[in-house]
Amino acid sequence: MAEELERQAADLIRAHGWIPEGRRVLVACSGGPDSVALLHVLKRLAEGSGFTVGAAHVDHMLRGDESEEDARFVRAMCAGLGVPFHGTSIPVGEIVRKAGGNVQDVCRSERYRYFGEVMEQEGYGVLATAHHADDVLETVLMRLARGTADAAPGIPASRKFGKGLLIRPFLLSERREVMEYLEAHGLPYRTDPSNMKPDYTRNRFRHRIVPLIREENPGAARRFAEWDLARREDEAYLDGRAREAWEEISEPLPGGGLTVMTEAFSRVPSALQRRLIPILLDYLYLSGRHPSGARLESLILSQLTRTEGSGSVDLPDGFRLEREYGKAVFRKAGQEAAGNAWETPLPAGRWVAAGSGMRMFWSDRESVPEPEPAPGREVLYFGEEAAIPPLSVRPPRAGDRILLPNMAEPKKVSRIFIDGKIPRSLRAAWPVVTAADGRVVAVPGARYGRGFTRDGRKGGPYIFIVEQAADNDADHAQEETT
Repeated sequence: MAEELERQAADLIRAHGWIPEGRRVLVACSGGPDSVALLHVLKRLAEGSGFTVGAAHVDHMLRGDESEEDARFVRAMCAGLGVPFHGTSIPVGEIVRKAGGNVQDVCRSERYRYFGEVMEQEGYGVLATAHHADDVLETVLMRLARGTADAAPGIPASRKFGKGLLIRPFLLSERREVMEYLEAHGLPYRTDPSNMKPDYTRNRFRHRIVPLIREENPGAARRFAEWDLARREDEAYLDGRAREAWEEISEPLPGGGLTVMTEAFSRVPSALQRRLIPILLDYLYLSGRHPSGARLESLILSQLTRTEGSGSVDLPDGFRLEREYGKAVFRKAGQEAAGNAWETPLPAGRWVAAGSGMRMFWSDRESVPEPEPAPGREVLYFGEEAAIPPLSVRPPRAGDRILLPNMAEPKKVSRIFIDGKIPRSLRAAWPVVTAADGRVVAVPGARYGRGFTRDGRKGGPYIFIVEQAADNDADHAQEETT
C-alpha cells in the first residue's frame, strides 16, 4: 500500500507530461510530512526517469529556534538523499509590522518569490508542491462556505509559474496515504504546532468538519479532487468557446471602449453568456483589476440579452453602457471625444499604467536597484541607439511598424498582434511605446525593437520594466508544504 503513493504521483506526472527528460525539478520542502514524502518520491522517480531534483526551504522566522531547526532538518535530509539544498530566512514578522498585511498571505508571497528566484538562478524548470486530495477537500468546503467558489473551486493540478511550471503530483492522493508512505520507509518529519490552532480557517475545517464528511465516505477527499480536476477541464473548454464567441460579437472602439452586438450575444448559449461578462469587464477595466460581483454581472447580462428598445446604465469608475439599434456601447466619460489621438508621456523613474492590465517603467540603470524576477514581469535594457528618450505610450495606429532584432525591414505592428495571438478585442487598446523621434520601439508584452535585450551584461545604460496582471489561477491553500 505504501508504494501506491509513488505510483499515483508517477501516473499523474506521466499523464500530463509535466517533467520532460533532462528537466530540473525544485521541490518546496518545509520539512513537514507532505513535503518530505514528495521529495522522497520524486527522488526515487528521478532515478529512472532522466530528471533531477533539488529542494528549497524558507524559514519565515516566526517560531524562533523551532523554525531554525526545521531548516537544519531539511538541509540534513537533502544531504542524505544527495539532492541540492536551497534555503533562506525571511523576516515575515518585520515585513508585516512595516508594510501591514496578513501573516499567512505574506508568508506565501515571500515564499513563492524565493522559489522563483531559485528557479531562475539555478535553472529549474518545474516547481513541485505537496498539496494533496485532502487540501482540495478543505479548499472546496471553505470557498463554498464563504460564497467565493468559482466554477472549479479547489486547487489546480498545475499552472504556469514564471517561465516554468508548478505541479502537484500528490493531488489525487490522500493524507492517509502520505502518512502510510512515511511510516513504511521510516522517514522522519517535522510538525508545525500552528497547524493545530483553531485561529486559522483551514484548521477549523480540517479538524472539525472534514472528519464528519470522512465518516460518511472515507474516500471523499479523492472524490472531491477528481471532481475538481474534471471541472477544470470542462471550464478550460468552455472558456475557449467563450473567447471564440467574444471575438465574433464584440468590436473595439478607436478611442477606447467597445461595442457588443446584442442580437449576436442573445444567440450565444446561456452557459457561455455568463462567461462573456468577465471577459468584457477585463477589457474595460484592465485584466485582473476590474470590479466584480453578481449584481454588476447580472445588470450587464440583462442589458445584453435585450434586443429591442434602448437604455443606458452607469457602471463603476465612470463607464457607461448605452444600448440602442442592436448594439451595446461601453465607454468611459471622455473617450468618445478623445478619439484615437491620445498619447501619454512615459517619464523616467515613474510607473505608468497602460491598456491590457499592464504598467511600464524605465530609468537609467544607476538610479534603480536590479529588479527581482517575478511572474508577469519583463526586464529589458536599451541604449539610445534603440530609443532616444523621452519615451511616450499610445494606442497602435494604422501603418505602425517596428524594426525588430535581426530584421532588415520594419514589421507591421498589426502583424505582431496576429503572430502573438493577441485577441482582436484587445488590439485597439494595446499600448505601443514610441521614442522622441516618433518611432515605435516596443510593443510591451509582445515584441521589442532592435537594441532592446534581456541580457543585462550586453544592455545599454537604460532599464525598461513591464508588468502584466498575473494569471488569476493562484491557489491559497495554507498547508505546511506550500
